[in-house]
Amino acid sequence: MKRPVHRMPVSSRQTQKGAAFLILVFMLGVAAASVIVAAGPNANAQLAAAEKTASALATAREALMAYAASVPDSARLGDLPCPATSFANGQTATSCDTAASRIGYLPWKTLGLPDLRDGSGSPLLYAVSNVFKYNTRTGTLNSDTAGEFSVSGENAIAVIFAPGPALRTQDRNAATFNVVNFLELGNADGNATFTTGLETDNFNDRLLWITPRAFFPALETRALRVAQERLNHYVSVTNRYPRSNRYLIDGQCWDTGGRLPYAIGSNACLPGGNGATLGQWTMAWPNWFFLNYWDYVMHYAVSPKCIATSGAVCDQAGSFLTVDSQTNVRALLIRQGIPNGQTRPCSTVSQCLDDAENRNSDLVYVTPSAGNDRLTIIAP
Repeated sequence: MKRPVHRMPVSSRQTQKGAAFLILVFMLGVAAASVIVAAGPNANAQLAAAEKTASALATAREALMAYAASVPDSARLGDLPCPATSFANGQTATSCDTAASRIGYLPWKTLGLPDLRDGSGSPLLYAVSNVFKYNTRTGTLNSDTAGEFSVSGENAIAVIFAPGPALRTQDRNAATFNVVNFLELGNADGNATFTTGLETDNFNDRLLWITPRAFFPALETRALRVAQERLNHYVSVTNRYPRSNRYLIDGQCWDTGGRLPYAIGSNACLPGGNGATLGQWTMAWPNWFFLNYWDYVMHYAVSPKCIATSGAVCDQAGSFLTVDSQTNVRALLIRQGIPNGQTRPCSTVSQCLDDAENRNSDLVYVTPSAGNDRLTIIAP
């Protein structure tokens, strides 16, 4: 007599298979966790180094732009320091008149920074455009001035480099600085074109650069504040505003808006009286303002009611300027920003300003919405 065959219920077989699957998943999870744990410290270290590098580059960039915007009036607005020749010293070099001397160590002490290094512990490097170096100064520096460098096709005034660990034959302990001991490929060939890219066995540079669009707004704000102070002081002495000076022609007045008058000998756009001498401003200007043609990158407009040669302030016939819905504007300034496809220095208002309403030579202005112009009402 055959013994009966006891078959396992289907549900029991499925339960066992499920348990086996769970055990397999668990074992794979343990193996994966082991790999993650093994790789974790290295990955964390790489992330921390990358974050330190990014922070150091950003700190250096902000410090350089702050330095340029806050130089004393005896210097030149926009001056940038020369690189340091010694990282330990950290001070700007006395001069950097050659292309080779305009790339070197970031002058961290001059900038008021701590000992600033990248995530590998390497010192930051820095390159400055010729026109922007503080010594020896050359050319004209205002918001029409471009940098001499190109980084990935973008114009740059200055470039900060994080060199990363030394590669191949680089000698970071060499007595004399040589850029090839820190940077690779096109960044070390001595020309004005720099490159970025993914890290490879023969390239690990990290770059951050300063563009004119990032650099000039703070400088323009300071230059405009200087102009506003001088205009208001002139009115407090003379009871009138100066007339606009025609673009590019000193001493020729232009009643529909132009630029700030430059006091050179006798300038009819600067009426005298009440203690002010004809052709002179009544408050000293920083040397850098007119020497670097900051008057060429600002549009100045004044109400016909405010330019009479006698009487109280703005009590003459005519209309005030209008800005948007404000109809009692005595005078205004528009800082033009970097060139927006325009010819500079401009000889007509259409080459200077972006908004059609602001360049039609009437007394009505609007808050700029096109390009990068910025309007400031001087008074009231």
